[in-house]
Amino acid sequence: MIKIKFQWLKNYIELEEQIVYLKWNINKSKKELFRWVEGDLTDVMLTKDSDGSKLEKVIEELEEQLTEQEQLKESLVLVVDTFKGIEHKILKLKYIEGKSLESISEELSYSPGYIRQKHAELRRRLEFLEEYEAYKFKLNQMK
Repeated sequence: MIKIKFQWLKNYIELEEQIVYLKWNINKSKKELFRWVEGDLTDVMLTKDSDGSKLEKVIEELEEQLTEQEQLKESLVLVVDTFKGIEHKILKLKYIEGKSLESISEELSYSPGYIRQKHAELRRRLEFLEEYEAYKFKLNQMK
């Protein structure tokens, strides 16, 4: 139950990582395209099947993937906003909105000590789940 309860945080983090990687890949591809169009590779002859000739299409596909991932992230945040309970609120404010535990305590009208204690408890539970999943994966690999 706990695994499912906080699966949204894992999904959010994965989406964030994918978005960062896609942005990096788009930037890298645009720089490479610039080299072919205006840079040091303008004198090099491209063939129909060369990677350089496909860069514009690659960039377009990467940008579509980026848009899709950003939309998924936005919809996940909307779903998380519907969750009840202080645990979800703490995790959302801390890991999605990037707020400090002090500001979370002010926003939720709880003492800073309570929020720190609750956050530490959540972290221990999430770390346990990750260790348990890794252990289960390792056991399944041995079979």
